[in-house]
Amino acid sequence: MHYIKKNRLVNAFKTVFYITVLMSIVSCSKDNFEAKIPAYITIDKFTVTSNYAIHGSSSSNITDVWVYINDDLVGTYELPARFPVLKEGTYNVKFYAGIKDNGVSGLRERYLFYTAHEEQITFEKGNEIKVEPQITYISSTQTAWLEDFESPATSFTYTTGSDTTINKVNTDVFEGNASGQVYLQSYMDFFEAKSPAFSNVSSIGSPVYLELNFKTNEPILVGLKTDDDNIGIVNLNTTSTWKKIYINLTPAISQKPANTNFYVFFGIQSSASSPFQTSNPEFYLDNIKILHY
Repeated sequence: MHYIKKNRLVNAFKTVFYITVLMSIVSCSKDNFEAKIPAYITIDKFTVTSNYAIHGSSSSNITDVWVYINDDLVGTYELPARFPVLKEGTYNVKFYAGIKDNGVSGLRERYLFYTAHEEQITFEKGNEIKVEPQITYISSTQTAWLEDFESPATSFTYTTGSDTTINKVNTDVFEGNASGQVYLQSYMDFFEAKSPAFSNVSSIGSPVYLELNFKTNEPILVGLKTDDDNIGIVNLNTTSTWKKIYINLTPAISQKPANTNFYVFFGIQSSASSPFQTSNPEFYLDNIKILHY
């Protein structure tokens, strides 16, 4: 009889124990899977300012925002952006500008010449915080070449055999008083202009970029050359409106020794196998600059 009562007591204890464990598991599961309510950040665009005398135009084409909370990267978002933040309380938040390297959608990079926009933000469940990032060029950014077509003469030289030159015009200007225009008559089939020589712009792969605004009715070749070699080429695609592009010169420049003379060139050429698609190729350039540290 005592044995049966003992068994009943043990079984009752086990039942209570299992129910307690099960309730604990259910409670943990509920906590783990219950949807948390985030705060939200919205960003429409970055505003860029610049010291024109040092860094030239403030024109930009910022496509993404890189977000760091307490210096931890939490995400990269295409602009305009609205994204959740699963945090509560006050945090230091930094917003960095992102670009399309060489104008390629699949090559998204943080642009290292722009400063970060930094704020202390208090996050609360369900709140929406609108951020309007204000940035400029980092003070240590140097300009190896700047051509804005505002001076009486341009800084280009021309390859032997080039059929035409860059003309300063005020009829189609991105900003300021003038832009550079290249126009090929129907009997012309070749144009090439190059920048002044520049050197000592890279140290152990530090970034070097070419920025410019352009519009064109024919693809343009933009390249980098040395005194004896062409070492990099990007195609600027046709566009009927002004566009901004950031061209990454770093990989090509890093392949060459220090003190190498580099030149940026712009070219267009027709051939029997690849004739011009338009009878009169025409393109415009403005705010050309080479930036480095």
